[in-house]
Amino acid sequence: MASEFTLDNKAQTYQVQNEIRKLLADQGKLYSILLAAGPYIYFIHKQTQAHGLPAELALIPVIESEFNPNDHSTKGATGLWQLMPETAHGLGIKVTKPSYDGRRNVIASTHAALSYFKDLGTLFNGNWYLAIAAYNCGEGRVASAQRRTGSDNFFKLPLPLETKYYVPKLLAVAAIIKNPEKYGVTLPPIKNTPYFTELKIKNSVSLASVAKSSGASIESLHTLNPDYNHGTVPNKTGDTILIPANKSVVAKEKITI
Repeated sequence: MASEFTLDNKAQTYQVQNEIRKLLADQGKLYSILLAAGPYIYFIHKQTQAHGLPAELALIPVIESEFNPNDHSTKGATGLWQLMPETAHGLGIKVTKPSYDGRRNVIASTHAALSYFKDLGTLFNGNWYLAIAAYNCGEGRVASAQRRTGSDNFFKLPLPLETKYYVPKLLAVAAIIKNPEKYGVTLPPIKNTPYFTELKIKNSVSLASVAKSSGASIESLHTLNPDYNHGTVPNKTGDTILIPANKSVVAKEKITI
């Protein structure tokens, strides 16, 4: 993935340098976050390719949720991409509380977030620093800051403090991943192969029963299917379940249409 990074990570700026120093000061935490990305990052990276987006955007969940699909902010944002309820609704994500929250579904939330990024990239004429800033604080604030200053340079815009840290932190993570040897960082070993397979279900099923019949660990199933809040997938048209790729053949025989 790092070989496809195309954005200038602005590592010469003090803002990005400061974020790099912070990340290097706690390499154990960075390693844990990147290890947590393992079940999701292959799929997300492939989707950035499919959407024609910079590969660096696959790292947005590092900043948003530390790749924890159950992460929930005090403002109501949820999932890997920390989508707000109104944003999720506008992007077509299904949320039927308390039983189901599609913002925690890696496939649905990734398609929604990257579709939003595609729109932001168009809105800001391919200026991905502004598009990334807008994902954090809203396109209205970024556009307003542009109008007031007459500048399209992210580093010169009067934006919320959180956003001023947000973009440099993403660029810092990308800089480290692109050149870990330069920074003395060891990256976790993550295979460049699909981690999961999406299967349709034919009956209401619990994750516990899927684990028993397929040989997949219950922990892996909860990691891949956090959108089903009570560990049960109802029998509805189009419902799917994510299965570790190495268990998909057995699972398909047991639970799919």
